[in-house]
Amino acid sequence: MSIYKELGVNRVVNASFALTRLGGSTLSKDILKAMEEANKSYVYMWDLMKRCGEIIAEACEAEAGWVTSGAFNALVLAAASAMAGKDPEKMRRLPDTTGMKDEIIIQRANRLLVYDRSMEVPGGKFVFVGDERYGCTAELMENAITDKTAAIHHALAGSLRPGVLSVEETVKVAHKHGVPVILDVSGMTYPPEILKKYVKMGVDVACYGGKYVLGPNSTGFAIGKKDMIEAMALHSFIGAEAGPNEQGGYYRSIGRGYKLDRQEIVALVVAFKKWIEMDHEAERFEPAWKRARYIMRRIKNLPGLKGVDLSFRPSSQKGCVYHTLGVMLDFKEKTPEEVQEIVLKLREEDPEVWVRGGGGTGFGLNCLMMLPGDEKLVVERFEKVFG
Repeated sequence: MSIYKELGVNRVVNASFALTRLGGSTLSKDILKAMEEANKSYVYMWDLMKRCGEIIAEACEAEAGWVTSGAFNALVLAAASAMAGKDPEKMRRLPDTTGMKDEIIIQRANRLLVYDRSMEVPGGKFVFVGDERYGCTAELMENAITDKTAAIHHALAGSLRPGVLSVEETVKVAHKHGVPVILDVSGMTYPPEILKKYVKMGVDVACYGGKYVLGPNSTGFAIGKKDMIEAMALHSFIGAEAGPNEQGGYYRSIGRGYKLDRQEIVALVVAFKKWIEMDHEAERFEPAWKRARYIMRRIKNLPGLKGVDLSFRPSSQKGCVYHTLGVMLDFKEKTPEEVQEIVLKLREEDPEVWVRGGGGTGFGLNCLMMLPGDEKLVVERFEKVFG
């Protein structure tokens, strides 16, 4: 009996994405072994986090790095650092920002509503620039900078919208006025060389999710300028508990609630090192493409999929597109509401089959997140629903 069955909850076949709601990623045996080793003894957590941050920073050619409990936490700590810096008195008062620079500039067209909330948690006040539909210009952004501006926030996932000022242009405007740029680049981890891109561009803090390097769902990391990262460390849960020179409690940090286990920290850095060293084509993509081709062969002639466009993504059947590869289905004759009914129907039994997308007339079967044998479960469910 699986642990989930024992607990009375359904198992999920993840044909979707490295979603937080589905538990993130699957930890490899190497990572689980490292967690077991970490569990065998205690460690001074400040030293562990500092060293693991250094390892990540060195690999990314950044001035400094820090381990966090997810990308959202990294963004919270970055915003707190932009407003209060390393000043213990200011740190104690957050989210009360009276007398501090507390304005965070963000382009209207660049918002990621769930995640940019992170800027407000420590007391940041948004200043919106540009137009939601038509984007923003460097001039509009520059005109919004005042003596109250603490930082400019940019979400890379929102950069593809029309007219959004690029990261490069944002950095140029911000640094002209001595304002830091906080970048939400959570999932941009492949190819591994891209981890160096934004710090080289001059971004002050770039924030990532640990699940996107196949680490624990509950972890993340930040890389960037030394002063900002050092301040983030003091604002973190361990800054409140330990801090440099064992000054525990001195900082009363707003990040106290974002706790990490020693096992998770070790798991993240082991996952990170594995991510930048592995042969992604052989270790990740080839097995996933085998699953995708198996699924395509078995479902393409199902009666219920007659008239549905089936294709591979990417069409070359090589590599991936933003952590996604597999089979795409386009139900051209159905409404988005009807397609959503199919998406939910696939989740009705144990195990539930979760697919990628579903907001329009189609969805995808992402084979990257599937476990060995999951492709057979997907086919079985499709035969039931479309057979």
